[in-house]
Amino acid sequence: MQISSIICYLRRSRQDIEKEKRTGEDTLATQKNIMLQALNKFEIPFDTVEEIGSGDKIETRPVFQQVLSDLKAGKYNAIAVKEIPRIGRGTYSDMGQIYDLIMEKRIFIITPHKIYDPSNPSDLRQIRFELFLAREEFEMIKERLVGAKYNLAAEGKWVVGAAPYGYELNSRTSRLQPTEEEAQIVRLIFTLYVYGLEDENGIKKDVSFRAIATYLTNLGIPTPRKAKSWSYLTVKRILENPVYHGTLKYRTRKRVGNKYYDRPENEWIVVENAHEPLIDDETWNLAQKKLNKLSGKLPNTKLDFSPCELAGLVTCSKCGNRMIRQYSVQHYTKKDGEKSVYKKEFLWCRTPGCTFVKYRDVENSIIKYLKMLGSFDMKKLKELFNDTYNQQKEAAAAADTEALAQKRAAELKRRLDFICEKYENGIYDDEMFLRRKMDIERELETLEKISDKQPANNKNEYEQDLKTLKENIKTFLKAYKETENKTLRNKLLRELVDQVIVNKTGRGKFDLHIYPRFF
Repeated sequence: MQISSIICYLRRSRQDIEKEKRTGEDTLATQKNIMLQALNKFEIPFDTVEEIGSGDKIETRPVFQQVLSDLKAGKYNAIAVKEIPRIGRGTYSDMGQIYDLIMEKRIFIITPHKIYDPSNPSDLRQIRFELFLAREEFEMIKERLVGAKYNLAAEGKWVVGAAPYGYELNSRTSRLQPTEEEAQIVRLIFTLYVYGLEDENGIKKDVSFRAIATYLTNLGIPTPRKAKSWSYLTVKRILENPVYHGTLKYRTRKRVGNKYYDRPENEWIVVENAHEPLIDDETWNLAQKKLNKLSGKLPNTKLDFSPCELAGLVTCSKCGNRMIRQYSVQHYTKKDGEKSVYKKEFLWCRTPGCTFVKYRDVENSIIKYLKMLGSFDMKKLKELFNDTYNQQKEAAAAADTEALAQKRAAELKRRLDFICEKYENGIYDDEMFLRRKMDIERELETLEKISDKQPANNKNEYEQDLKTLKENIKTFLKAYKETENKTLRNKLLRELVDQVIVNKTGRGKFDLHIYPRFF
């Protein structure tokens, strides 16, 4: 046979991929060994290429596209594959393209068991049969898979990839089940959209998709795809998705080429109560009515993101993250039909499954604690804060010392660079360079060995700081009571309190560790 150069094409089949999942075997490596043994006996030059993915169309296989280009250009006159279907079982137009090229260029097909010559009518007939059979087999597999998906979807099972935000897939039942942390965010989105954002003064404002996205981003809530910030499109899609009402819709669109088109509604698979809903009937219906009426075009209300009273002060004892304020208004319908409104205001830890406590309970506990401190005499204050005071003092002194040391070290390194430059330019001789270099390195070494030990606490300074603390508490309590401005209250608190650590001990119960700011 007139074979002069060979391209060996390796590709995983769908069966190979399934086998790798079951056994962990590297099927591509196995395939490569089989082909090397088959080709080495020919003693003809050959190149090997590997297609990592598995695709039924030529357009989804970039390596094979290059192989076809090389065959057309005459770089190779034979292609080696484990079996003919490895060339592809794409559309009939794809198969026709491959078949025409094989005939036109007389491309030999080499398999471990046989060499196919397109000039031989019997071989050509076998090539046609293998290509046609591969496509038919693919269509049958796809038909069975699609049919199985339709049947599962009709039973209310989830068959379309990753579970939507707010849910996880139960591998045993193949149904969606809520993930509470994300489910709370979905409920918050619907509540904000349907009922608006109500401030502390009871004034309600409609909010747009973009405003809700900004609100969620500022709360520090992780996005569904772990992006930096929430998108208004993500909010809109959540509001439109019937999955949150417990309804599963499948087969609503079809793909033609690279485009998707809506199917007629009589072809849809719709299963109500397929899984536990996150949104009740009333809220869902109001949201859809609003979406249909306004097409989502609500005023882009600017939300108030100015700091609240406890902003930046409270830390979760479990994970060490800062806790943030979450405020929403929930509307409920009682069994007797009476409407009720519940305003929710929590301090919430952004770590999933961590801590949340009532915001105003924490604020009131801090104020109560400060009032108690203001009533203590000096002896009691000394007993309480001796260790805390020393720790804060040492930390502040260490920070100051480190900052000065870093500044001096940076200056010395600049001087070292300077004398190195002078030495390289011949301005400094060896003796002068070494002397100055040693002086700088000696001082740098001294800076690195600065003791962490801080000066002992001065008794008079300690007493004066405690007196100042008592006076500040008195002034603070008066000013805090007189103002209702949440940002000003935050500023007053931050001047008096260094940190508050929340440790949740039970339902509605918590302990606070409050650290006053002494200086």
